[in-house]
Amino acid sequence: MLIRTLRALRALRERDDERGVALAAVIGLGAVLMIVLSLVVATATSGATKAANDDDYNKAMAAAYAGLSDYQGRLAADNSYVNYGVRTAFSSTSTYSLDSTNKAFGTALGGTWAPVVGSTDQFFRYEVDNSDYANTGKVRLRVTGKADTATRTLVVDLRGDGFVNYLYFTNYESQDPSLTGETVTGGSARCTSAHRNDSNWNQTTSCNAVQFASGDTLDGPVRTNDVITACGATFNSTVQDTGAAGFFYTSKETAISSACRTSTKFNGGPITTAGTLPMPSTNANMKQEARTDIPDKVAKPGCVYTGPTSITFLAGGKMRVVSPWTKKTQLTGATNGTITGGSTNDALCGSVSALGGSGAVIPTLPSNLVYVQTVPSVSGDPNYWAANTTPSGTVNGTVTSGSPVYCQQNVKSGSGSNATTTSDYGNGLGYPKNNEFTGSLGDSGYYGCRNGDVFVSGSFGGQMTLAAENFVYVTGSIVYQNGRSSDDMLGIVGQKAVSIYNPISCSSGTSSACSTSNGSSANLAATTNIEVDAAIASNLGTFNVQNGAFGANLGTLTIYGSIAQQFRGSVRTSYSGGSSWSTGYAKVYSYDRRLKTSAPPKFLQPVSTTYGVTTETESATAYRADGTPTGK
Repeated sequence: MLIRTLRALRALRERDDERGVALAAVIGLGAVLMIVLSLVVATATSGATKAANDDDYNKAMAAAYAGLSDYQGRLAADNSYVNYGVRTAFSSTSTYSLDSTNKAFGTALGGTWAPVVGSTDQFFRYEVDNSDYANTGKVRLRVTGKADTATRTLVVDLRGDGFVNYLYFTNYESQDPSLTGETVTGGSARCTSAHRNDSNWNQTTSCNAVQFASGDTLDGPVRTNDVITACGATFNSTVQDTGAAGFFYTSKETAISSACRTSTKFNGGPITTAGTLPMPSTNANMKQEARTDIPDKVAKPGCVYTGPTSITFLAGGKMRVVSPWTKKTQLTGATNGTITGGSTNDALCGSVSALGGSGAVIPTLPSNLVYVQTVPSVSGDPNYWAANTTPSGTVNGTVTSGSPVYCQQNVKSGSGSNATTTSDYGNGLGYPKNNEFTGSLGDSGYYGCRNGDVFVSGSFGGQMTLAAENFVYVTGSIVYQNGRSSDDMLGIVGQKAVSIYNPISCSSGTSSACSTSNGSSANLAATTNIEVDAAIASNLGTFNVQNGAFGANLGTLTIYGSIAQQFRGSVRTSYSGGSSWSTGYAKVYSYDRRLKTSAPPKFLQPVSTTYGVTTETESATAYRADGTPTGK
């Protein structure tokens, strides 16, 4: 072909005219067109391949998000699902049970992938890192999506919608009738607790709601399973309840007035409606964190103390613990949960001899939990004490041994002719104080000598949760010794109440009730301007000021952290009449925003919750399409 073309060109040159030049131009143009056409075809083919690859690339990420949704759904249906998974390089420090039916745990199940619902060419698998869940409530998930030969990997941190997500959370907006003794309107029977938008709420028989009032400032998110009650308060963040948005009362009988609407400030936006966040019926599962015989569930056991216990936080991240009834500080038990054995861990929890004397000085537990239990009544329990027996020796320099001395003190439990001089509520740690008015003591009783109560104060350093089977009494300020921006983080859980300690004497009233007239009561251990830096919770009871309706004006109660409670608690009461006065504390509550992404170790969790993403990033691809790890 080339030879013929050259001959033709030579022949044209031999002719003395322009026809040869024209033919050469045509041939050259054709060659150029062929080259361009070839480029167009090649480009189109390459573009089609790239488009297909891009489509698979995008579909692989969509599959990864489908895997994330699948895992979130499983957690929402069963909070314990955080304990399921398989160990990989990503989760080498985690502890698991295996769900063999879940193909998304494919790395230990023959390289399986779970299909995306509704798709035939998209799949996912995931790995769970639950090593930090007990401490912070956070679980890390690495999920890989696949479409054809393309794979992409997403790493997210998930955290449940827990109580610490809110500065102030309540189940009921009314007070705990077992502590207040509140009766039905116009009668003597005990009032009943009911949510104010429930069908069983009754104006006559239901307990009155506690009101957010003028001077109350809440600088953080607020949520209730009830209906918000406010007049003159300031809310600087979001407010959620279970009523219609904006539907709230000044009292259980009356919808909010225009004056209250004007004076109540919702700076974070109007009230919005949310579902319920259920409180657990017990905090006994926290006690299990002191067991040494279930390493698959409790990798790092904490400490258990028995009976009334005093804890004072000291400088340098230490604490002094006085707990005379304690025999064993860590536990073992049968499979049904009954405690059958125990041991001592002197280095972590303090020696029994020091706990029963002037106190054991030990470091605050590192990322762990202290649980204070009531003296067990089951004879096989290692911390059991027989009836009519008490610890021996001098306890904290205040009370000598022996029954009934240890469980009785001379107190004034009435007034005037109704006064009595002995009480069986002396707990051996100096509570109640001499001449302290204890009244009817509520249904639960104050200062029971065998109760699981803890008395706490001081400068806290470290990361720890302190829980009590009965009451937590805050006997003085608790502040983070390294500052609010440090790593210090404390959780406080009192099953029946967390109370700011406020003992009173009473000069008029009855044996069961002190008069509320001005000057009829006085504070015996008045601590003004208390600050508590902690996440606080009471799953069955309340956060309040003990005897908040009596005594003097004590200034300001500053909370830095969060509060979650079954019932609203009162911290201040205002009176008017011949003269106006108030008792207790004004509120200044500020949210510790670190609690949005973390939590005190082993803190109280809701019965059920949803899990949201706190951090999200695409990582290097973890697996190839054939299921083999990339090694990245």
